[in-house]
Amino acid sequence: MRIGIYSGSFNPVHVGHIALADYIVQSRLVDEVWLIRSPQNPLKASAGLASDAHRAAMLSLAVAGHDGLKVSDIEDSLPKPNYTINTLRALKRENPEADFYLIVGADNWEIFDKWRDWQTILRDYHLIVYPRPGYDFPKADSRLYPNVTVVDAPTFDVSSTEIRAKISNGESLSGVVALAVEAYIAEHKLYNR
Repeated sequence: MRIGIYSGSFNPVHVGHIALADYIVQSRLVDEVWLIRSPQNPLKASAGLASDAHRAAMLSLAVAGHDGLKVSDIEDSLPKPNYTINTLRALKRENPEADFYLIVGADNWEIFDKWRDWQTILRDYHLIVYPRPGYDFPKADSRLYPNVTVVDAPTFDVSSTEIRAKISNGESLSGVVALAVEAYIAEHKLYNR
C-alpha cells in the first residue's frame, strides 16, 4: 500500500488542498492520501490558529465523498512541537507494510534542508513535490534524489491566510472552501476578529 502523507495546519482546509490530494490519488502516485492536521508547525507562528478540534472537524467534512482521502490524527499523540520525521516513523511503526510518500510544495522543497533529519527522510521515505504559485517549478535531480517525484499538479490561487482575511472582512467563501466547511466556520464563528 502506497500512502501519501499531506500534512499542514489546514487553518482552514480549502479547495486547493482537497484538489491536490485528489489529483495525487487519481494520478496513481499513491493508493490513498492521508491528511494530517498538524497541532503546531515548528516553523510557523500559532497566532490565529483554530483549535485542533475545529480543524480536525473541518478536515473530516472536506474529505467526505472523496475516494482515497482520509484524515489521520497521528500527530495528536506525538510530543510537541512535532517534526515530520517523528510522524513518518510513528506511521511506519503502526503500518509496517505501507510505503509512505510525503507530499510537499515547492515552497517547502526550497527549504527542505532546514527540516529536522531531512537527509533521513530523503533516504528512508518517498517525496512528492508539487508546484506552488509564486515559486519556481520544483526540480530534483533523480541521481541525487531517487526517492523524489516532482509532479506537474494544478495550482490554485487560494490560501488559508487569504480565507481568514475574507472571513474577517465578511466576504463570501464561495468556491474557496467546501460548502460544509463554510457552514461549519459560520456556525462556530471561526476566524472572526
